[in-house]
Amino acid sequence: MSRFKRSDYDSVLKADSPYTPRLTDKPTPLFTDADTESLVMWSGEGDIPEVGDIVDMRVPVRYEGVVKGHFFGYGWVGLKVLPYPQHHEALSKQGYGKLPKEGEPWTDVDLVHNYGVDLQA
Repeated sequence: MSRFKRSDYDSVLKADSPYTPRLTDKPTPLFTDADTESLVMWSGEGDIPEVGDIVDMRVPVRYEGVVKGHFFGYGWVGLKVLPYPQHHEALSKQGYGKLPKEGEPWTDVDLVHNYGVDLQA
């Protein structure tokens, strides 16, 4: 069963919101979160990737990996991604520290955190 399901509702930020720079021509889709039984905002196109889905990200550098979990920040749901080993060096140079080499254990701290707007279109 999917954790996130598209709701019948969209969100619209008020003009005096601190997130006004994020306003677009269209409302932000809201999803129901089965774990928290609440509505969550998603900044990407389409459905929210589930744990185990393979994603192609473009920030901080282009990389591919597997979704290992979700996080919430600044009102949005985000993705915790385990990047494929061939991307470790490039990501390490972008401030993620020295990522584990292939075969070494990973911790939650090693996962790369991204929002939906970071998905490669």
